[in-house]
Amino acid sequence: MPLTVTRCASTSALTISGTVAGQRIRRRASSDDLRLAREEAAALEVEILRTQWRGERRGARTFADAVTSYLEAAPRSESTKARVRRLLLVIGTITLGEIDQGTIARLKTAVLRPGASPAIVSRGIIVPLRAILRHAHRRGWCDAPTFEIPRGPDGRTRCLLPCEAERIAVGAPHVRPLLVFLLSTGARMSEAIELDWRDLDLRGGRAIFWRTKTGKRRIAMLPPRAVATLAALQYREGPVFRWETTRSPNGTKAPHIHTYADRRREEGGQIKTAWRGALRRAGVDPELTPHDLRHTWANWYYALHRDLLARRSKGWLSVVLVERYAHLLPAGHEEATRVLRARLAPHWHRSRARARKLLMGLP
Repeated sequence: MPLTVTRCASTSALTISGTVAGQRIRRRASSDDLRLAREEAAALEVEILRTQWRGERRGARTFADAVTSYLEAAPRSESTKARVRRLLLVIGTITLGEIDQGTIARLKTAVLRPGASPAIVSRGIIVPLRAILRHAHRRGWCDAPTFEIPRGPDGRTRCLLPCEAERIAVGAPHVRPLLVFLLSTGARMSEAIELDWRDLDLRGGRAIFWRTKTGKRRIAMLPPRAVATLAALQYREGPVFRWETTRSPNGTKAPHIHTYADRRREEGGQIKTAWRGALRRAGVDPELTPHDLRHTWANWYYALHRDLLARRSKGWLSVVLVERYAHLLPAGHEEATRVLRARLAPHWHRSRARARKLLMGLP
């Protein structure tokens, strides 16, 4: 039965209905002009018959279909889901074959604020859109995406001197072990706050990160200072980095354990207040972020070992990224860096004794 076009008497809207190749169709026409509606019905009938004979045309599925498959294929972070939802609200109904460079401009206007930097355009639009289209391409739904990525000037990579890092590491007592750990291992904030005691070996001086940006397990060796700082903590179960207060969320004065993983993950939001206080007391650049501690560690590693390939194995994706951190530390600070990495926590004589007892299993 070919598709027919009928007009509703009450609303004057045109409806396309009928059965083609066993598929029941009933949908409103895109136009209220009878001639255009009939052309739309004929084109729809041809497309259904072509799909029946030759299979689905590449790019015929909607962006919403690709998003659904992408989110169901693997666990996605909340930040990724939020970016995908913003894209879905704007282009969810268009087909994959219609997405091109012009779609980027449309999304930029609808999703981002005016004057957004190239980095924000790339991170907020191109990266999630390209990931979804690549997922669809692997399933044969569309061609591989090829977008022009906006390029901006290289941002300044900040790096701390050993004396500045020492002042920052002496932060609030509850955040001090975390800052020392970040400076000692070059871990990302998410890797550190999700670290569990089961993945920490103080005797062997190493930490295992299971959830990393690259998706691969990574092992970080702990210098003496990090071992002593962690050994001085009073607990051995659950998340490594946490703190205890005397007031629980329900208003009672019962002890309550807080973990950084309960807080926002973006832009170091888990320790925002403590971090700002540490910068203020240290008298360093207030624009520094917790992620700059990773940059600092990478630069120190190169200054001490001069080995780019070895540093690549510590979690950087390519030598190009690794080279970004080379030669940032002024000459003459190598010895101070060695001393800082080897020194135990503040009040080192008490921390060292405590660390010995804990590592030997003594009370």
